[in-house]
Amino acid sequence: SPYGPTTENMADIFTATNGFVAILQDQRGTFTSGGDFNLWRKASVDARDTFNWVSSQDWSDGTIFSAGASADGIAEFEAVLADPPQLRGQWIMWSTGDGHELAYQDGAYRQDLIEGYMGFMSILTRGKSKLVIPEVKDHETYTDWWANLTACRDITRPQDPDCHYKEVKWPVLMLAGFWDIFQKTHLEAWDGIRVASHPSHREDHVLIVAPLGHCLIGTPVHPKLAAADAESILTSVELMSEQWGGNLTGPTRARIGRVNLFVMAGYAGGAAGNYWYSGDDFPTPTPKTLYLAPSNKLSDAAPTAAATEGYTYDPADPTPMLGGNNLPGIGKVKDCGTVDQGDRDSRDDVLVYETGALEADLPVVGKLSAKVFFSTDAKDTDVVVTVSDVAPGLFGKKVMLVRYGVERLRWRDTDTKQSPPLVKDQVYEADIDLLTTAYIFPKGHHVRVTVASAAAPFWSANTNTGEPVAANATGVKANNKIHLSPEYPSQVVLPVVDMKDIPENPHFAKAKSVLV
Repeated sequence: SPYGPTTENMADIFTATNGFVAILQDQRGTFTSGGDFNLWRKASVDARDTFNWVSSQDWSDGTIFSAGASADGIAEFEAVLADPPQLRGQWIMWSTGDGHELAYQDGAYRQDLIEGYMGFMSILTRGKSKLVIPEVKDHETYTDWWANLTACRDITRPQDPDCHYKEVKWPVLMLAGFWDIFQKTHLEAWDGIRVASHPSHREDHVLIVAPLGHCLIGTPVHPKLAAADAESILTSVELMSEQWGGNLTGPTRARIGRVNLFVMAGYAGGAAGNYWYSGDDFPTPTPKTLYLAPSNKLSDAAPTAAATEGYTYDPADPTPMLGGNNLPGIGKVKDCGTVDQGDRDSRDDVLVYETGALEADLPVVGKLSAKVFFSTDAKDTDVVVTVSDVAPGLFGKKVMLVRYGVERLRWRDTDTKQSPPLVKDQVYEADIDLLTTAYIFPKGHHVRVTVASAAAPFWSANTNTGEPVAANATGVKANNKIHLSPEYPSQVVLPVVDMKDIPENPHFAKAKSVLV
């Protein structure tokens, strides 16, 4: 851990419940550890050395389990690169195995997280973490510089030498969060171990996705969501205590599923929900396509006539980010999780599209996506899409953020080579990953989609010049258009499920769970 003795409570859990010897290691360059902090790029080497030392001690039987949350969990993922023969189980909570995609989500630099966290870590790393910021900005392109922060380069090619999930020969519990800073890359890691880990334990892995993740820390939250995160942690402890004690089919595993999701509902009220679903996998959705249409409409019907709508994006006054998958108290984005988007959506540089009132509850579980047909007069720009739940009310409506995503167009083809500059007025297709949710839009509410070109400073404001982040180029305005036509049908796709496919598991949290 980079946090010194503050994470001792995690070690205490397994000493108390299993009688294990618990060892805490200060990560390289933090607290009393030697060396220099270097963004965990030598974490796999350090894990190998530590595991070898532990297994050589007289009191050790050579069996090792590892647990880590957040920054500790990054070291957990990177331990896999060392292919440790002693490892028999892992609990990875709120973390990532893909450093580049975390720092450059779909090409866009996560400025608030990287710079806020590295500034916060300065004292703990003896000043070295601030030196990491320019290094990260200098490595916008994926190169081997990121290799030791990449557990699997491409989960569709699990046998490639740079996909290390095939070395996972032990059960893994992953505890993620829908509003967590690591949501995207953590759930991609789950997909990876389910496909590529060793067959001997491929069916033993368990995923729990709570609502908040890091948003639980130091920020006002809905009490039901906070309670669900507490339940997820307690259930994880119970499961790991059983599995690490040698019982892979114990009472905790019997009452939960391989995949466990907290189904959120009606952030502003009005829907049944806020419960745990447990199953063998994510439920299979029926994709529901909603087309962006003139006059602020979001329609089930594909467009029959051509139209365009536009706005001017100015990087000197970028569209702000309100809420989202943030790290509370660290960056400049004040709120974490769902936040009312009304003020943001009223800006001139945001295009708004909305359904009519829903005739029934709309359960959405899985990965959301958008396809936006886009043109601009700039060399580069971003396409940012949000999906929100609009709740009517006597004192004004609330527009609560559900999901969002980005594509930085200069990285539209690959992350290993910058795409050619955009050609003025040429139409481009932006395919945007809106990440994953489990959420019920209530009857009578509306689904809202917006299109803009910034969510600052969550992602750095694109200068529209095509220059890399490290260049600190002076920004120029971009006149951007989206296309709404039979040839260019801009759209969002929601993974809609039936309520019967996401039944409540009332036994997910053991009644009156107590940590001894």
